[in-house]
Amino acid sequence: MDKTLHIQDLDPLFKEELAREPGCQHLYRCFACGVCTATCPVAEIEPEFSPSRIIRQILYGMKDELLASPTLWYCARCAQCSFSCPQDVRFLDIVQGLRNLAVREGVVSAIRAAQLAQGERLIQELRRRLLGALVTAPEDGLDLKAELGRALDGLELPTPEEE
Repeated sequence: MDKTLHIQDLDPLFKEELAREPGCQHLYRCFACGVCTATCPVAEIEPEFSPSRIIRQILYGMKDELLASPTLWYCARCAQCSFSCPQDVRFLDIVQGLRNLAVREGVVSAIRAAQLAQGERLIQELRRRLLGALVTAPEDGLDLKAELGRALDGLELPTPEEE
């Protein structure tokens, strides 16, 4: 995020708009300690995702850039950030609020948002199946790639229209 900000590109009312979303009123509690990013498993493997950076972008008024950013959808919704936050900022609610705004403002279509939500459910189900196999497998030899293939077998999710 080494770039110059231009004041004409910022929306000074963005933080207030987001704070009106359910659960987002806690945004103002953030004092930038960085615990949210330090405990985030996604930030650990995806350098573009940083809860503390997203909070800063909100406070700076970087509405257009933030709502159009794919990083909003990288959040695994594990809530580790929310559990760890000493100020109870509830970053998970903030991400959901940002996603809702992105859909309402037409930055992301409702169809794409439904596809992304379906992808999240698929990942959670794969995680559940793979970890279930790992917990019950003998310690001396489990082929993780093969087990992942078995976890994928028979996995079906309803289409967004069926939900």
